[in-house]
Amino acid sequence: MKDTDFLLAGGELFALVVYAQLILENARLYAIDAETVDQIFDFMVRDFAEFALQLHNKASSTPEQMQQCLKMIAKPATDERRTDAVWATVLALDGAYEMNA
Repeated sequence: MKDTDFLLAGGELFALVVYAQLILENARLYAIDAETVDQIFDFMVRDFAEFALQLHNKASSTPEQMQQCLKMIAKPATDERRTDAVWATVLALDGAYEMNA
């Protein structure tokens, strides 16, 4: 409880899991295409691995915690064509929205 840095890294991991679940549940409800969901998980997997590494490297991490953190480190399934397609969709929205004055 006194190692706030440790708690923050752990909290980030838990938050990413919750967000991932919400994204998967709502992707079906809002008919979000699989390509976009995969692209979202591309960055989420990278973020998750980054926080797992941070947690692993904390001075207060126990050997068992460090071992579990290493199991959480993974590279996302990247696809340059998918990335380009999703970004093309995003860029097509440039100028489509205006803020109310």
